[in-house]
Amino acid sequence: MKVKQNLLASTASTQKSLEAIRNGDAGLNERRKNILARVPNPNDWGAFEYESITIKDIAYLSAATKHEFALLRGKTKDIVFHGIERHCEFTDELLILLKSKKLRLIAHTHPDYSSIEPSEDDRDFLKYIDQKRSTIISYITGYEMEFTANIFDDFVEGGIR
Repeated sequence: MKVKQNLLASTASTQKSLEAIRNGDAGLNERRKNILARVPNPNDWGAFEYESITIKDIAYLSAATKHEFALLRGKTKDIVFHGIERHCEFTDELLILLKSKKLRLIAHTHPDYSSIEPSEDDRDFLKYIDQKRSTIISYITGYEMEFTANIFDDFVEGGIR
């Protein structure tokens, strides 16, 4: 069970570091400070090298700002979008790229404490951009959840996915 113990230790470590950042007891590392410096304000977005941004990165940005962030990915670039406290409202330019499949919504952050729950807006947005699934990460716990556009697709034989 060494793998499970390491996973639990890693999760606990992530949760503690997110809490320290949210409470102002710790700061972002240099790499994440540089990411935030490129998207410092709500509704800012920036392009980054392909697959250089992780889902955990946006959780840490959210912990530092208490705003939601989203990670979008195209064929050659990652996009980080800086939302507001409980919402990401994408610019028209990004919406066009999402709807035309030039970008995918990889993940966005939530301030969920226990279980992560995609909102009806989250699912409706996936339908709007005609994307089947995405991921939510809690910037409180560091837990991730993949969700689908259709709530019933989250159920699989033998239980919930």
